[in-house]
This record gives sequence, structure tokens and C-alpha cells, in this order.
Amino acid sequence: MRSKIIDPKRDVINTLAYKKIFKQPLTFYQLVYFCQHEFKTLREIEEVLAELLEKKKIKYRGGFYYLNKLKFKDEDIFNKKKSSLEILEEIDKYLFLFKSIPFIKFIGITGSLASFMFDSEKDDIDLFFIVERNRLWLTRLLVVGYLKLLKIYVNDSLGRIKFCPNFYISEDKMQWPETQRNIYVAHEIVMMYPYFDAGGFYLDFLKANTWISGFMPNFHFHFSESYSTPLKHYKTWLDVLDSILMWFQKNMMKVRYGSEVLQKDIIHFLKYDNSNWVLESFEKDKS
Repeated sequence: MRSKIIDPKRDVINTLAYKKIFKQPLTFYQLVYFCQHEFKTLREIEEVLAELLEKKKIKYRGGFYYLNKLKFKDEDIFNKKKSSLEILEEIDKYLFLFKSIPFIKFIGITGSLASFMFDSEKDDIDLFFIVERNRLWLTRLLVVGYLKLLKIYVNDSLGRIKFCPNFYISEDKMQWPETQRNIYVAHEIVMMYPYFDAGGFYLDFLKANTWISGFMPNFHFHFSESYSTPLKHYKTWLDVLDSILMWFQKNMMKVRYGSEVLQKDIIHFLKYDNSNWVLESFEKDKS
């Protein structure tokens, strides 16, 4: 959480320090967006940035702010943004069928593509799903089966398009566990790129996780009582099928990496869990 001592200059430096871990400089508006200090006016942050630049605490080049230790090429940042925009335009021809699956309520794009730092030679397209209650494992079977059929599933694809559907949560379990709330998760939620929403589920997800404002107070949303309209759930044979598919798929997963969460209302695959490394690096670098 943010320190109780108000120091906007320190918070700007810490915001840049966090992004330095990902070798990412920030534009003016990205810096405002992700900053841990709540700025009342743009003039306020302009004055803070001017002072930090004058004292050579930070640098500015090509429209980006960054810490002195960060080394990057303008061309690399431009190419990653260009690649990200191209991929975002291209993926609809692969994912449009998911919009017709009634169990899928929301699809979000996370990871490097969501931050417009996508490297088409090595990065996967990470997908986050909000799914109807008691339909997670059925949905995963449909999603993975379809992607494998097209040979664009992360473990099968050799091309630039590689989908990694690694996170599914139930529509009635949107709130992030309290023990896992940190700046890493807050950034992932804020950066998420909404691809498909069946009707207010993205905003309900944000409403369930207002704790992120403790890390990024400039990320504002005005909430009504509810945005989505969940359907009444009546127990059917599909509930039984979902339980069977959960048992079947868990037993089919021969390789485990130790970080998976495989439950009835949440599925999360973490082949490479970078969160601890990122948090430890941030603790060392921040002011």
C-alpha cells in the first residue's frame, strides 16, 4: 500500500522504478495513470516532473520518462507498440467464436500485449476469463480444444500467434484474495485490455477489487450498485458435467509446475510465476 507520508516526487520515482523492472519507460499520461500519488491537477505533476528533471533524478527522451539506470532503444519501444496494435487487430478472427459461448461473460487480455510491449517473436497472448458459475471447466475444455484445433494454443503454435488462456474465474468469485493483493496484481488488473464483455462484468470485476486504488489512486471509476445482470442459476446436468470435466482435466495434466490453482471457481496456470521476483526487485529499487 502507499506510504502515509505524502511525497509526490518519491512516488513518481517509485512508479518509474517499478516499470524499470519490465524495461518500460512511461509517457506522461501513463505515468499519471500508474503513479502511487493522487494528483489533483495535471499542473501538479508537471511541476513535480520539472523538478525531478532539473535535479537529474529522472530522464526524458522521445516522449518517455524513465529512471537514469534504464537503458532502452526508441526503436524497440516503437516496434513493440506497433506489434501490439497489429496483434490486437488480428486476434478477433481467432477469438470471435468465444463471444457466442453463453458461459463466457468477459474476456480480458493481460501481460505484455496489454501493456503494448508485445514481442511477437517470444511473447504469448495471455487471456483472462470471467465465466458463469459452475461452467469453468466446461469453458476451459471448449477454449483449449478450439485453440488446439487451430494450432494457436501456446504449447502447439510455432507462429507469432500463441494464445495462453491461463486464468478463469467464476462470476460469483471476482474479488481477489486479500493475502494476494499487492502492487504486481494491481498493475495487472489496471493494465488489462477488455476484449469482450457480455454486459457489465468488467466493471463489476473492478468494483469487486477497489483495493487497487490503494496502489494507483489515479485509476478512477464511478460505480453504480451493479452493472452486470447475473442470471439465476438452476442446478442442471451441466453442473455435474462440469465437475466430471474438472476431475478429468486435472488428471490429464501430467506436468505440474507447482504454482497452479485448480479449483471449482478459479483456474490459474502459472508456468513462470514472476510476481515474487518482481516484488523483491521493486523493494530493492524503490526509494
